[in-house]
Amino acid sequence: MRIRTILLIVFLLIFTNLVTFMGASAFMEDNTQSQVKENADIFEEFDSEGDLELLEDVLGILENKYLEEVDRGELMEGALEGMLETLDDPQTNYLTPRDYQDLMVRTEGSYGGIGIEVFMDEDYVTIVAPISGTPGEEKGLRSGDRIISIDGDDIVGIDLQDAVDKMRGEPGSTVEIEIERPGLDENMEFEITRQDIEIETVNHEMKENDLGYIEITNFSQTTGEEFSEAITELEQGDMEGLVLDLRDNPGGLLNAAIEVGQEIVPAGPIVHVVGRQDTLETHESFGDGVDYPMVVLVNQNSASASEILAGALQDTETATIAGSTTFGKASVQNVEPLAHGGALQYTMAKYQTPDGRDIHEEGLNPDVEIDPPKILELTRQPISTDLSMGDEGEEVETLQSILKELDYFTEEVTGEFDEHTRDALEKFQQARGISATGEMEDMVIREFHDMIEEYLEEDDEKLERGLEILLEKVTE
Repeated sequence: MRIRTILLIVFLLIFTNLVTFMGASAFMEDNTQSQVKENADIFEEFDSEGDLELLEDVLGILENKYLEEVDRGELMEGALEGMLETLDDPQTNYLTPRDYQDLMVRTEGSYGGIGIEVFMDEDYVTIVAPISGTPGEEKGLRSGDRIISIDGDDIVGIDLQDAVDKMRGEPGSTVEIEIERPGLDENMEFEITRQDIEIETVNHEMKENDLGYIEITNFSQTTGEEFSEAITELEQGDMEGLVLDLRDNPGGLLNAAIEVGQEIVPAGPIVHVVGRQDTLETHESFGDGVDYPMVVLVNQNSASASEILAGALQDTETATIAGSTTFGKASVQNVEPLAHGGALQYTMAKYQTPDGRDIHEEGLNPDVEIDPPKILELTRQPISTDLSMGDEGEEVETLQSILKELDYFTEEVTGEFDEHTRDALEKFQQARGISATGEMEDMVIREFHDMIEEYLEEDDEKLERGLEILLEKVTE
């Protein structure tokens, strides 16, 4: 019934628009038909100057004659986005100044700031935790602090990214933060000097049986150096084998993946980059590789640069790839700054593994398949923040399934938000120390994700299986 209703609405909208245009034609001047023909001829062939003139003409008409006031900046962004959509390439995008700055932070591996992780709790920018060794930690900011103002400007209800932008700035400059701390009657004020905050992309530790573990979260300008330091430390500790964790690594800089590859891939190709007109550029390793067994963990979110590295290790039989099929992004993007602070990210090449495999939209298939924990798959399903008693559907089914996996919901999963669902949700909220409303809200989603992280840290089945595979190879 709902589908039929939607279709009827769509038909009425189309029909109404058609009538409106037909009715409007009566008010056009007599030369309309010849003018339309002249305009149509323009589209047959453009030169660069003509393209720009056409765009300027359209902008001018809309700015001066459109029924309502328009924003020229928004029109320009829309024009650029429309132009790029014709390429049918989701990796080619116009980046707004903010998007471009965020990208630079991720790829450069550092930013000027105070070093705190924040999230939005209702209308409040709330501190998750200060990063160790940063000005935020040194000044005494704590988890749970609510930021009320920045440099005297009230930020309650502000967009989270706007608040982050206000706190970032040139290293050496200062920022004034006013916070509300639970349990205190009066707000606290801090004057904090920004510094260069390094974003670590490599984590490592020695596991049992002298098995090394290295996780790469993404590939930035600092990743190669971080990886070199990590693997050197593990090797000096008499490491017998290595698990390299590339799960949920979305990629990053091609050069960073190559730098890591040159540490562990034996002499020969790491990746072939195929450019316009099929030009071929091969990036190689010139070392001896490693003399101990390796296991690489991947999943469906391992993409781009992480697939380049995993593909090289698989083709050269340097490592056993374990997990699930990877994302399948075998294209290379370049980013060029534009006027007004934005940038153009565009596909400039595609890549192949050392054996010439093109994995675009296919992904890398693991040598050993490991199914992800059910709870992890459930938390990746869409779920609304406004579910309550009486609601039905797939999102309620997902909610019930999550609560069941966490041992809060003991009934049959039906997809109906009933009193059992409400009671289970209240128990979860009470256990996590948040308001027990029995209804879905932003904090519940966040607590789900936090609990999953805790669950995986305590019981990371894929990592345990990876270590088992590695130990078998070490003891062969």
